[in-house]
Amino acid sequence: MWFSIRLDDHASLRPVTVLDAEEIYALLDSERERFGVWLPWMDSVRSADDERRSMAMLAEQWASLSGLMGALVVDGRIVGSVGIARVDKDVRCAEIGYWIGSAYEGRGLVTRGVRAIEELCFEQLGMQRVQITNDVDNRRSRAVAERLGYTLEGVVRRGHVVGVGERRRCSDLCVYGLLREEWMAREGRGDGERAAGA
Repeated sequence: MWFSIRLDDHASLRPVTVLDAEEIYALLDSERERFGVWLPWMDSVRSADDERRSMAMLAEQWASLSGLMGALVVDGRIVGSVGIARVDKDVRCAEIGYWIGSAYEGRGLVTRGVRAIEELCFEQLGMQRVQITNDVDNRRSRAVAERLGYTLEGVVRRGHVVGVGERRRCSDLCVYGLLREEWMAREGRGDGERAAGA
């Protein structure tokens, strides 16, 4: 399943490929200090080759519909990522993850990217729920979920690891959820309650 979604006149979202590895690595490396606060996997990305191996693994996940890394592209340049971090096929739940370069924050790109991935999850993959998890102190990340009407379902105390190297630590994890019928109502797609039971 391939997709390319136009977000506005300048921005789009598409799956990453191994050909993107050097560009994505350069972006991650340029913001290593900033991303490293929230993304513990930054420790495992030390070269473009590391990124290429990660892309190959992600391609396998996408082939089995168990994950997807989407490239946020502005005027032909990759500026971030919005994708599906994991899928629980039994529960029909997908978790959405995202990051963006600091020069492109505050433009609504992540919010639009999340909406595009929600549609992919609910309409094409048959999910009944999507969730976003983020650190309790990551206000920008939490604002995306809140802006889109997700419910804060709970805070898991010391529920995940943040930081890299010597700054690595356990921290509290927010869990936000959005059900298919809630998404349909938000998007004005008819009777969400009826659709959920269909």
